[in-house]
Amino acid sequence: MSAESDSPDTEARPSIKHRLKAWWDGYELEGETVERTAAEASEREKIIINDGPPTVKGWSLSRQQSVVTLFGEGMTRCIPDEVKENLTQPLGINKKLSVAEIGSGLGGFARWVSNEYNAYVTGYDPDQILQDAAIEMTKMAGRSRKVNFFHCDLEKFNPKERSADVVYASEALFPVKNKAGCFAAIYKMLKPSGQFMMSDYMLEGIAQDAPELKDWRSAEPVGAHPIDVQETRNLLTSKGFEVSIAENITAPYKANVLRAFADYAARTGNGEKSGHLHEWILKEGELWMRRIKLMEAGHLKVFRIYARKPVDIR
Repeated sequence: MSAESDSPDTEARPSIKHRLKAWWDGYELEGETVERTAAEASEREKIIINDGPPTVKGWSLSRQQSVVTLFGEGMTRCIPDEVKENLTQPLGINKKLSVAEIGSGLGGFARWVSNEYNAYVTGYDPDQILQDAAIEMTKMAGRSRKVNFFHCDLEKFNPKERSADVVYASEALFPVKNKAGCFAAIYKMLKPSGQFMMSDYMLEGIAQDAPELKDWRSAEPVGAHPIDVQETRNLLTSKGFEVSIAENITAPYKANVLRAFADYAARTGNGEKSGHLHEWILKEGELWMRRIKLMEAGHLKVFRIYARKPVDIR
């Protein structure tokens, strides 16, 4: 674990958890004291009031708070720590490797990788609001030196060539139409023998334009363009990757999502207050239950794919 996590030599400072919670709630922390000015409190309340009715369109402050309540610090998707480990441990990440995350959201996964492996991580996300929040949360967590973020258009992804040893993405590419171009860009950004690990919503045995998918696709906040798992493998191979793993992880993925919502229900049942966020979490639940329903029907699946860029032999 990183030395920047809470430890005896940082006892005089509030923990990362407390600093992040204070930032969400509009506080400023100095030493062990908590100060909140009337102006800060008023401004925070205005933001919450102006969020309007609960929605999964866009990333208002209330929606950001609701997904973090469900999925953990800095997480916009359901990726528990054991899933993070399954995605990253096979990659042999260490402090000497340059790591990039596609679809970094609020930066929770990127900060976890940096903490866990003492690594430098660069996050890319197409949503400017999430990027701005990720930068602030990373600053509050004391990780800005090792974790940074860039705004990008994944339909026209153009990262620096040979800038990463490892790239990973978790449920970030299914909204992308131009998957061929995105995979080509990832291939170029990897150094020779670089590794790419992804998990995503994919199809198997069902057409992209199948009527069973129509309502779900139209209800996804940023669109949905899943493709067949074999087509994904073929696209990666056509761009130069060597693909060695394509694992169906639908069952554990579904179980993790259901567990997250059950845990929230248990916490509120035990007296935890969610205030105005409760309605936002219910709206988020509708989004996730549509996905789960398709998985249960066998129309939508989640696959984990591992690919490697071959060594450059000249």
